[in-house]
This record gives sequence, structure tokens and C-alpha cells, in this order.
Amino acid sequence: MIKVYEIPADKIDSAKNILEAPDQSSGELDVELEKEPGKAGKEKAKSWKINEFKKQGYILREAKALGIEKKVFFLEISAEEDFFKRNEKLLLDTGAKVLNTSDSDDIIRKISDMESNASSGIGLIFG
Repeated sequence: MIKVYEIPADKIDSAKNILEAPDQSSGELDVELEKEPGKAGKEKAKSWKINEFKKQGYILREAKALGIEKKVFFLEISAEEDFFKRNEKLLLDTGAKVLNTSDSDDIIRKISDMESNASSGIGLIFG
């Protein structure tokens, strides 16, 4: 499933903070691991909180780059429904809004055209 979000330009920093957040340790597990070779002792294994947006992948484009005269950004994410159930609220809380199907189809087409034009340009350079 593909969803497209419209993010106001004045809210893009908040959205980027979520999209680009680093993975981080979320605590220790009850498991001990051997330390690196040459180091004595054992250490506790850590659990990690993974940024699912980075793992899943996304495309973020400014409206002007797509030929749209609005002060917004468009975010395209292709993922399973479970991904959106777990993560969509984070985006909506930043001011992003989900586009309806007809609007999102148009944005998806424009992003796809932009990506293919960029790829063909690279092909001409390295031919």
C-alpha cells in the first residue's frame, strides 16, 4: 500500500525529526555477551528502538519540485498496513495530512516521473 502525506512547509522540520531520527538503545536485556576479542568480561545485550521510517524508506519532495505552487512537501511511503498502524500517528501529530486517493495518485505519478527522468539523466552521463 502506498500513502502520500502533505506536510506544510512550516511543519517540515518536525516531520524530518521523526523521519530521520537515529536508532537508539532502549535498555538492557537479561542476556550477557562476550566482549570484543582482547577485552575481558561480559556485557549486557541492549535492545534497540529502530526508526521504522528509515528502515522502510520514503520519498520526500517539495511541491515546487513537482510543479505545484503550494508551500508544502509531499511524503510518499510504500509499506504494509501494519507499518501505518504503528507509525502514522507520529506523522499526523506533526501536522501532516493523508491525501485522498485521487490527489495521491497524481502526486505518485509526478514523483515517479521525476525519479525516472533523474535516472535517465544519469544514464546519459554514464551511458
